Amino acid sequence: MNPALAGIATIVVGGAVVAVSARDPRAIVLAMLVVMLGAPLIVVPTPGPLPILARVAAALLGARLLVIGLRGDLLAGGTAIGWPAETFVAAAAAVAGFASHGLGAAALGPAEAQAAGFALAAVAAAPLITGRDVLRLGIGSMLLVQAALLVRQALDAPPGDGEQLVIALLTIGLGGAVAVIAGAARATGALAIPDDGDGGPAAGRLRHADAHRPTQRELAREAASAPR
Repeated sequence: MNPALAGIATIVVGGAVVAVSARDPRAIVLAMLVVMLGAPLIVVPTPGPLPILARVAAALLGARLLVIGLRGDLLAGGTAIGWPAETFVAAAAAVAGFASHGLGAAALGPAEAQAAGFALAAVAAAPLITGRDVLRLGIGSMLLVQAALLVRQALDAPPGDGEQLVIALLTIGLGGAVAVIAGAARATGALAIPDDGDGGPAAGRLRHADAHRPTQRELAREAASAPR
C-alpha cells in the first residue's frame, strides 16, 4: 500500500460522504471540488503538469458552474441515513474494492484507486436511487462518473494526454448540466422534484418557462378577429 495514495483516497472518499450528506449547497459543491481535484492524483505514475492542470481547471470550472446554478438560500435534501452510516458504507465498499484489485486479472494501476472507486460508487447509489431533489441526483451522477474513472485508473495504464482532455471536458459538461437543471428547479422555489398533487414547497408555484408565449403579431391577430 502506498501511504500517499491511501491518504488522497481517504480525502476523496471523505469528500464524497460530505457531498451526499450535507444540505448546504455550498458545502456540497466544496466537497465535490475535493473529489474532482483528488481523484486524478490516485494513479501511478503521477501524470505530468499539463494533464493535471487540465483536470484542475476542469474541476474548478465545474464547481464554479454549480455555484452559479445554486445561488440562493435553498437547501438540498441531505441523506436519509446520516453521515455515519454513509461513512460505514463507503468504508465497506473501499475494503471490497481493495481486496478485489484487478477484478480477477492483473491490474496495471494502484489498488487505492479501485478502493476509492468502489467507495464512491456505493455512496452515489443512495442519491441516484432514492434522491428526491435535482441536486442530489446530479451529485450522485457526478460521483458515479468519478467512480468509473477511478476504477479505470486502477485496472489500466494511466490515461494519456488526449484522454485527460476528454475527461476534463466531461467534467465541465456534467457540472454545467447539473447547474442548469438545478437553476431551473430553483426557479420553482425548491430543489425537490414535485409529484402530481404534491403539497410541498414547490407545489402551486411551478413556472413553465418553456410554455409558448404569444407574440405581438399573434396578439394583434386575436384582437382583430375578436367579436365586437
